[in-house]
Amino acid sequence: MLLGGGLVSCIREDFDGCYSSNRLLLSYKGDGTEEIFNDKICRVEMFVFDAENKCVNSSILPREQVESRTALLPTLAAGDYRIICVGNTHATQINNIDACDYCKMCFASEDYVAGEVVSGNDSLYYASTYYTVQPYNGRDDNHEQTIEFASSHYDVAIEVAGIPAVESRAGALPELQICGVTPMTDFENNATGEATDYILETQYEPAGMLLTARTNIMRHENHEDVNVCLFAAGSKDLLAKVNMAEFLAANPIIDCSKHEVLIPIRIEFKSGEVTVTVPEWYVENVKPEF
Repeated sequence: MLLGGGLVSCIREDFDGCYSSNRLLLSYKGDGTEEIFNDKICRVEMFVFDAENKCVNSSILPREQVESRTALLPTLAAGDYRIICVGNTHATQINNIDACDYCKMCFASEDYVAGEVVSGNDSLYYASTYYTVQPYNGRDDNHEQTIEFASSHYDVAIEVAGIPAVESRAGALPELQICGVTPMTDFENNATGEATDYILETQYEPAGMLLTARTNIMRHENHEDVNVCLFAAGSKDLLAKVNMAEFLAANPIIDCSKHEVLIPIRIEFKSGEVTVTVPEWYVENVKPEF
């Protein structure tokens, strides 16, 4: 009786209320040919939009689906859909899902949305695919489709050498900022929003007089307006400024067209001068397939 009750909606001639099993195979190969999804992505938020760009379902995928790289779609009526996934949204907020305009839907740091100080972004990834759910044909008809992820961030590593020995207490260290950063990414994977400044979390090594920071920023295209700025402790006195566009032009070893991009910057104070270079450890370790 229970079995008969469960099948009653699937024995009508028009098959209304009957659905197939639809799945997405999650994939990210970065800049190579091998699957590295599980090495880079551990959390996925999925959004399903109908033909009118209305969000009909949103969810955080269960851990086992992320680990198996197989996302089960919700129950969907026959029709055309667009599915968008955002990876690694640990401290990321997603806004304007009901806008019906993918250029207005966006994700950004929770701190930025709350109007607080921002130190960086999650290592974010984005994927989008169109998906057609076929009318139920009276038999099991499981469909699996691959969705390819792309990077939504740049990884930035900054080191400042030659800083005179100072106390490591808060407020005593110079302040590192990335100024003019584009703080959001829309649902077409384009960086967007009014430029803002990120104040980085830093570490100081007294023995080597070395200040370091590592963070992620959104994958912006306009590097000309982005600057790495070093301010004197407790003031707005500018000690050093590195324009991102000029730095990248001078160091073509850094290829921002790739998915996995690390932008390493070394600022060094020596003999009253300031030099800006790519750190030696990056030059020594970089490989053609990076």
